[in-house]
Amino acid sequence: MNSFKTLAVAGLCVSLSLGAAAQSVVQPTERLLNRADIEAANPFEGIYSKRVFADTFYMTMVTAEAGSASGEHNHPDEQAMLFHTGRVRALVGENEYEVGPDDVLIIPAYVVHQMVAIENATWTEIHGPGFHYRRVGENQ
Repeated sequence: MNSFKTLAVAGLCVSLSLGAAAQSVVQPTERLLNRADIEAANPFEGIYSKRVFADTFYMTMVTAEAGSASGEHNHPDEQAMLFHTGRVRALVGENEYEVGPDDVLIIPAYVVHQMVAIENATWTEIHGPGFHYRRVGENQ
């Protein structure tokens, strides 16, 4: 019976600490950003991106010059890509796709992939959950 009381007290302590932790969570708020105000990056030769972090995902807007390519890479988050302009060869795992305007490509977490711009191209990526890459104070 004594171990039951110990277990009950431990459970109560855990419940109280979880409740206290939940009360300290900062409520997400909406933000309005203009693409022109977002800092640009140049992750690969001929590829330019702008990234916005939300609370559980991040979005990257990409512009690629014809002939440019990302390096082969993977990441711990799932990725959805919506292609806007141009044509891109997408190498995903063992598969190859030619994608263009209005195509949507889903890439699972940890799958090696590479994008090669056949023409000048633009697309938007959504990565989730995006907090693997979030830096403190970025786009807050």
